[in-house]
Amino acid sequence: MSERVGNQSLLHMGAFEAELYWREDDLATLPALPDKEAEKIVTAMDELLFTFCHPGDLLFTRYAIEPAQRQYIQQLGFSVYGNTQDLEMDAAKIKDHILAGQDQTMAGINRLSAGKQAGMSARPVSVFQWMQEQDEQLTAPFPLSTMTLSPFAWIPHIEEMNQRFGIGYHAPDLEVVKKVNTKHYSAQMKQKLNLSGVGVLVESSEELVEKGSEWLKEGSFLIKDNYGVSGKGNMLIDSPELLVRIGHGLHKQEEKGKKVQFLIEKYLQKERDFSCQFYIDPQGNIEMLSVQWLANSQFAYRESLSPDPAFMVRLEQEGYFALMEQIGKQLYQDGYFGHVCIDSMVLQDGSLEPMVEINARKSMSLIKHQMDQYLRTYGLVGNMTNYNVSHTGEVSHEQLLHLLEQANLLYLPNRQQGIIPLTSAALHVNHRFRNDNKKHKGRIYLSVVATHDYIKQQLLTRFEQLLETNQFSILN
Repeated sequence: MSERVGNQSLLHMGAFEAELYWREDDLATLPALPDKEAEKIVTAMDELLFTFCHPGDLLFTRYAIEPAQRQYIQQLGFSVYGNTQDLEMDAAKIKDHILAGQDQTMAGINRLSAGKQAGMSARPVSVFQWMQEQDEQLTAPFPLSTMTLSPFAWIPHIEEMNQRFGIGYHAPDLEVVKKVNTKHYSAQMKQKLNLSGVGVLVESSEELVEKGSEWLKEGSFLIKDNYGVSGKGNMLIDSPELLVRIGHGLHKQEEKGKKVQFLIEKYLQKERDFSCQFYIDPQGNIEMLSVQWLANSQFAYRESLSPDPAFMVRLEQEGYFALMEQIGKQLYQDGYFGHVCIDSMVLQDGSLEPMVEINARKSMSLIKHQMDQYLRTYGLVGNMTNYNVSHTGEVSHEQLLHLLEQANLLYLPNRQQGIIPLTSAALHVNHRFRNDNKKHKGRIYLSVVATHDYIKQQLLTRFEQLLETNQFSILN
C-alpha cells in the first residue's frame, strides 16, 4: 500500500518548511536570530525528493538539479526526469519577461509582489506559486495532465497549480492539514490517548507568564510555537527572569495586533530521539513504513540512523506500533490521510515517550527510509546526515564529485562503501545570483554507506578533510 496506485506516474514537488505556509500571518513569534542564507538553503531541499522517483515519474524542483548531480544519481539507478531550468525567477529573468512583453507572467509576478506587501514577506514564495507563473515553453515537454501530484506536504497554492496544468491530485482538506499539524492538536491527541506530558495552550502573554511561573516550580519547560519546526519556534525556559522577558516581548507584539498562541510543555530529560513513519491511504488503511533514530542539534534535524533489531522488538512489546495505529485512526477520523511522522523519545530513565508531536507530511526520516530501500537491494546500509559550510563558490558541484571520486570516497553501485551526495542546489543556492567572490552558506546532504560505525566515521573524517582542503569551512 502507498500513495501510488498501480502504474500511476507521480509528480514529486514540495516546500520543506511547510509550517511557514500553514502559519497565520497575525501570530506572535518567539525571539530568534534571522538567517536569510539558511532560509534560502531550505528552499533548495526539494531536490531530496528524487529518492521517491520511479520510472515514468517527474521531479520538479525550485532550482534545477546540477547536470553532474543528475547524471550521478541516474548512475546510481534513480529515475530523474524533470525541469532543467530554475522554476524560481531571478531579477534578470523578470527583466527579460518585461522586455518580451510577457503580460501573463508579469501579472503573476505582480501578484506575488503584492502578496509580499500585504504581509507575506515572512515566508518565501513557494515552488507551487512559482510554477503557476511559468510559460508554456518550460512545461510543454512534460505530460503534466497525465500525472498525479505527490507533494512533500499539502500547502496553499497547490490547488491553483493543479488546475492550471490539469494535474491530478487526491488531497485532504487544507484546513484539516493545518489543524493536525499544530502543537495544540498533538496535545489534544495525547489527552485522548491518556498519554503523559500533555502540554497546555496559552493564548495571551499574561497567561503565559502566569502558567509558566507555576510550571517553573516543578522545573524547566518548553514554549513551542503552534507551527514551530526544525529548531525554530522552541524555547527552553529555565528561570523566572527569562519567562518575564519573553512575556514582555510577546505583550509588545499583542499591542501591535498579533495573537499569542503557544504550547507550554514540560522539558523532558531525553536520552535519544526517534521517529516513526506511516502512511494512511484515502480509505483509512494504515501502513507502518519505518522507525529511525534521530540525532538533533538545538532541536533541529542533524542525522537519521537505522535502529537495531532489539529496539524494534522492544517497541513491539511495549505496544508502540499499536499506539501509532491508534494515532493514525484518529487522524483519519479527523479528516486527514497521507504521510505521517511521529516524533518520539527514549528518556534518560530508559522509559519511552511515544508521542512528542505529529508531523502530517513527509519527513527527512522518510527520505532516509527511501535510501534504505535502495541500499538494501545491494545488501548495504547507510545513514543520512548533512554539513553546513561556508564557501566562495569556486568549487562547483561537478568538481566536488570529481574530488570525491579521486579520493575514492564517492559511492557507486559496484562498491561496498562510500559517500552519496544527495543534493547539489542547497550547496550553491546563496551563490546563484551573486558575483561577489565572498563566502556564503551552503549545505550538502549525504548518505554514508558503511558496514561498521568506525568505517562510517573514517569516511566522514576524510570527507571533512577534503572539504577543508578545498576552502569549505565546516559550520556544524
